[in-house]
Amino acid sequence: MSRTYMLNWLNLPFNTSFNAQNNIRWIWAFSYILSIILGNFAVDYFGIVNWFGLIFPAGAIFIGLTFSLRDFTQRYWGNKKVWIFIIISAIITTYMNWKVAAASVVAFLISESTDWFVFMITKKPLHHRIWISNLFSTPLDSILFVTIAFGWNFDAIWGQAIIKYLSGLLVIPFLVYINKKRGQIIS
Repeated sequence: MSRTYMLNWLNLPFNTSFNAQNNIRWIWAFSYILSIILGNFAVDYFGIVNWFGLIFPAGAIFIGLTFSLRDFTQRYWGNKKVWIFIIISAIITTYMNWKVAAASVVAFLISESTDWFVFMITKKPLHHRIWISNLFSTPLDSILFVTIAFGWNFDAIWGQAIIKYLSGLLVIPFLVYINKKRGQIIS
């Protein structure tokens, strides 16, 4: 059975030959899932950390990237097919530390749904859609995750929201650079 046939039930185009335009969508999707896995491992291994006076769960940096990586995945896969990757990520998360997994799944599904919706309805250029959708989803995710995983801890919620939001914005300079190099306007 070929790889192309195996993925056809998902109605996902998968090209086994190298095609940069088609395969970039897979890079975004796998980067999205990988950031969630790394974030969960960091939280499970390090817990809540204090970094220069800012208190937050260790996985916040990786998880902050998930919101922007999901935006790119949504852009390349569409508003409906991105849910396949959101569900895959939620399933992977459940196989980790049960308390972290429960907190992650609840926070993840609610905040990712919010991010997906805001990204979808915002009619602005891509880089604006990223920071606007993250502005809604990262505080919501932080409140839910920290409270469920560690109990109410305002410092950790505040710290995680800041770290997640800023790390989620790390893709914008990359996007500007790539589009500038190509001579394209960000849209």
